Amino acid sequence: MSRKITKHINLEEITGPEFLQTLSKKELKVLCEDIRKFILENVSETGGHLSSNLGVVELEVALHYVFSSPNDKLIFDVGHQTYTHKILTGRAKDFKKLRKFGGLSGYPDYKESLYDAWESGHSSTSISALEGFLRAKDHGNESIGDCVAVIGDSAIASGVAFEALNNLSSKNGKAKPIIVLNDNKMGISKTVGSFHRSLDKLRSNAFTRGLKRFVKMITIVPVRNFFHKINNGFKSFIQSDNIFSALGYDYFGPYDGNNLFELIRDFKRAKKMKRPLVIHIITEKGKGYLPAYNDNSGKYHNVAPFDIKTGLPKKSLLEGEYTYTDIVLKTLYKLRGEMPFTIIDPAMILGDSIKEYNKTYPDFILDVGISEEHGAVLASALSRAGEKAVVLYYSTFLQRAYDFVLNDIARQNANVVIGLDRCGVIGPDGSTHQGIYDIAMLQSMPNMEILMPSNGRETREMLKYAMNHNGPIAIRYAKRSDICNLDAEIQDISKTWVKVLDGNVGICITYGPDVTRIKNIIIENNLSITLINARFIRPMDCDMLSELFDSEKPILVYEQAIKSGSLYEKIVEFKNKFSKTSRVSAINISEDTIIRFGEVDKVLDNYGLGDKDILEGLKKLYEN
Repeated sequence: MSRKITKHINLEEITGPEFLQTLSKKELKVLCEDIRKFILENVSETGGHLSSNLGVVELEVALHYVFSSPNDKLIFDVGHQTYTHKILTGRAKDFKKLRKFGGLSGYPDYKESLYDAWESGHSSTSISALEGFLRAKDHGNESIGDCVAVIGDSAIASGVAFEALNNLSSKNGKAKPIIVLNDNKMGISKTVGSFHRSLDKLRSNAFTRGLKRFVKMITIVPVRNFFHKINNGFKSFIQSDNIFSALGYDYFGPYDGNNLFELIRDFKRAKKMKRPLVIHIITEKGKGYLPAYNDNSGKYHNVAPFDIKTGLPKKSLLEGEYTYTDIVLKTLYKLRGEMPFTIIDPAMILGDSIKEYNKTYPDFILDVGISEEHGAVLASALSRAGEKAVVLYYSTFLQRAYDFVLNDIARQNANVVIGLDRCGVIGPDGSTHQGIYDIAMLQSMPNMEILMPSNGRETREMLKYAMNHNGPIAIRYAKRSDICNLDAEIQDISKTWVKVLDGNVGICITYGPDVTRIKNIIIENNLSITLINARFIRPMDCDMLSELFDSEKPILVYEQAIKSGSLYEKIVEFKNKFSKTSRVSAINISEDTIIRFGEVDKVLDNYGLGDKDILEGLKKLYEN
């Protein structure tokens, strides 16, 4: 920046992190306070990931102060905690459109900035990516400087992170790995497992913390290294389960991850190290905003626009209205009183919706952390042992468990219910989180039934059906809400499609909340279209489908899913197999389409899935 740096910096005028070197200690501290305030004010207006970003302000300022990106590669795991990184690399002016269509991504984005070295959206990839950059550097890529991976305490316990830790520690070459373990005891929800407990021991030993503080005050490098070896010896004796040292890393920490000047000092020393190292820092998730700081449930992990004074969402649900997530969890609680089963949760159950379940059935709900693959195999083994199991995933995270769902659940015809949240076009979280691939994945698997309810009542009925079903079954539900009487008796549901509207001109087949959406479009435009709720995506209702084809009316299939493996493709297969003559068209998503982030309605419009596209498709049914 050309102008003189003053005490307070206009964040929207920042063009790159070079200016940090010109700031005094006092100005750096004020900068962190201003960034934290800026994030809080902007996220309260736009929504976004809050707690994690409030906790890593000092960390990301220190990284950019010490390392020279984009030449030095800063690799952020998941990436939703990079708001400070975006501000320091010239994107503060874009925060008013954070996660809005055509605006600023909530994750690192190659299209946005050269400073975004690694695009991430799913957890635990940063250490693998770190090795990739280091290998390229060893192979002669002179554009790569130092490489740092920042990973959380939940993410590092995932299988792929362990695989990378194991492989990277044995790497030979000049380029050294630097791993920063950002430990705040939370992922989306609370961190769980033995690895978390081992971190507790590292956090809590007073003697080693005191020795670390003494070592950090030593400025003469050979003397400091000598005492560091002594410290490691004590750690080996007192903290024998330090997995990092066992894998061959020099372990430093735990340090205060919100002490900017200690972080700067630690990172400068890390640049001089010659061996693989892990720097363990402890940050305060939600720092600077009391409601987020005191949140132990994950409520402030990813928020909708909210009132800063109260911490409450600006838009609240109506009386009797619930999210589909809550409808599923409250229905499972009701059903658990009637039949035994175990819920397996890969770190996805948030807030108050599961508290009652945890209190009543603590031994029958298992949070396995960010371990989707393990959750699938665990569910299959429970089934093998005679227990019903329910695994709750986000649609996008099911992808991580594909092989295990295929081989250990579907192939074995295991008695497992898979709940899939966030199905269809999601919007703000962007391409890595869209729930548009799961139907294609599950269609390829033997024995698998696939259902999607159109409303809350049908959700409850499908869960009851699934609990009495033998074999693998997946129930998809959207990131939506619905008015639902959770006290009403749950009715039985038949394995059939439902004719919602009866028309003379053409037929529209869809499923999920799009049933109501398309129903309204048909009624508002006085169209004579038969509307079918294809709530059983697999198996299809072949009797009704045959009846629809026999009417010889043109058919439109609408899906928020990729074309490959879609219901549309299965309907076309049926048509060809039985030599049906009705014209079949579709509104869906090409396999080559990468859906960007933004408000759901704008995303739908941009990719040919909006209300206008539906109306146009319905009107084409009138054409000969």
